[in-house]
Amino acid sequence: MTRSGAYHLPRKPNLLALLGEEKAMKGSRIALIAASSLLVAAAVLLGNPNVFAQTKERVHLVVKGDTLWDISSGYLYDPFLWPRIWNANRNIENPHLIHPGQEIIIPAELIEVAVAPPPEPVPQKPVLPPPPPEPVAVEKPAPPPVVEPVVQKPVEIPMPVEKKQELIRAMATYGFIVKNKEVGIGTITSTEERRMLISPTNIVFVSTPKKQLLTEGEKYSIVKVFNEIRHPHTNKRVGYMAKVLGDLSVLKVNGELATAEVGSVYRPVEIGDHVMEHVEYLSWVPKAESMTAEALEGVVLANPEGKTLMGKGDVFFLNLGLTQGVKPGDRLRVVAEKGRIKSPVTSRKLSPPDEVLGVVEIVVPRENTSVARITNSYKEIPIGSKVVSFPR
Repeated sequence: MTRSGAYHLPRKPNLLALLGEEKAMKGSRIALIAASSLLVAAAVLLGNPNVFAQTKERVHLVVKGDTLWDISSGYLYDPFLWPRIWNANRNIENPHLIHPGQEIIIPAELIEVAVAPPPEPVPQKPVLPPPPPEPVAVEKPAPPPVVEPVVQKPVEIPMPVEKKQELIRAMATYGFIVKNKEVGIGTITSTEERRMLISPTNIVFVSTPKKQLLTEGEKYSIVKVFNEIRHPHTNKRVGYMAKVLGDLSVLKVNGELATAEVGSVYRPVEIGDHVMEHVEYLSWVPKAESMTAEALEGVVLANPEGKTLMGKGDVFFLNLGLTQGVKPGDRLRVVAEKGRIKSPVTSRKLSPPDEVLGVVEIVVPRENTSVARITNSYKEIPIGSKVVSFPR
C-alpha cells in the first residue's frame, strides 16, 4: 500500500533472466574444470620431462678392434643386424674394414625395436619336500602280469640357439678340416650386380666342374680354403683348413652354371670362394657326463693360428671324429709319453704312466676330424701330442 492508499501486487519473476544466470554459472564451472586439468597436465610434464621424449640416434666412435658385428651386438643386441647399420652409413665402402676414429651412426628406428636379452634367472633355494606319511599296513596285492620292457631310443632335442651360435662362430673363426673333394663342387665366379663384397640377398653365379653337381632349391655352405694340413708324425696329408663364410640357396641350374641367392654371412664373402655341401650342426644331446666311453687315441694335428705350443682356451684340430665315436661335448686327455726306465731290481725296461698335460672338449666333430678346445692345461701342449680317452 502506498502513501496515496493504492495497493501494488508483487512482481512476477523474469524466466529469461533466471535462465541467463544459470548458464553463466555453468560456464564458470566448466572454465574452472578446464583450468584444473591444465594445471594437472603441467604438473605431470614438470615431474616427468621425458613423457614425450623420442628415441634419438646414437653415434659410436670406433676404437681399435671394433667390427660392425660387435657394434650391432652392443647396441641392437643382435650381431646379425650389422648389414642394417652398414646400410645407414653409406660412407663406409668396406663393412669389414673400419678404422679408429670413425663415427658410426646407429639409427633411432633400429634402437627402438632392439630387444635386450632376458636377464639371467635368479637361482631359488630348493624347497624341501614334506616328510613322508607314516606307513599304513595294506594287504599285499597280486603280482602284476609280466610285461616285456619296451626299449626306447634316446630322444634328441633341438640344439639350443646359443650352442648353435657357438658352433657357427667356431667354424667361421677357427675353421675345420675338409677333403679336396668336399670343396670341389662349385666356385663363386661373379655376382648379378658385379659387387666385390657379397652381402645377404645378393644373387651370385656358381660354376661347377661337372653338370648338375648342384640341385635347385638346396642349401649349401660358402667356405674359404686355406693351407694344407698334414699329420705331424707321418707327414701324410689329412686335408685342408677351411672356414665357413655363410650359406646360399640354389635358384636355378643351367648345365655347369648355377644361380643362387646368398643367405647368412658370417665373414666376408668374395669372388673365388668355394661352395660345399651344407655344414649341418649336430643336434645336442645332454649327457650326465661328457667323457666318451670309447677307448680312443688321437693326435693334435694343428692350431688354426699356427701356434706350436698351446694352453688353456686354445683351439686345435684333432684326427678323431664321428667315425671313431666322438660326439659334441666329449672330454679327452692330452698326455705325453715318458721314456722307458730301467728297473733297479730286475734291470728290465719299464714304461712309466703317461704324463697328463691337459683336458680338452670336442666342439665340432666331423667325419674323421674334430675341432677341440683346451679346457685345462697343466703344461704347454705341443703339436703332435697324444690325445686319449679317460680311463674307465
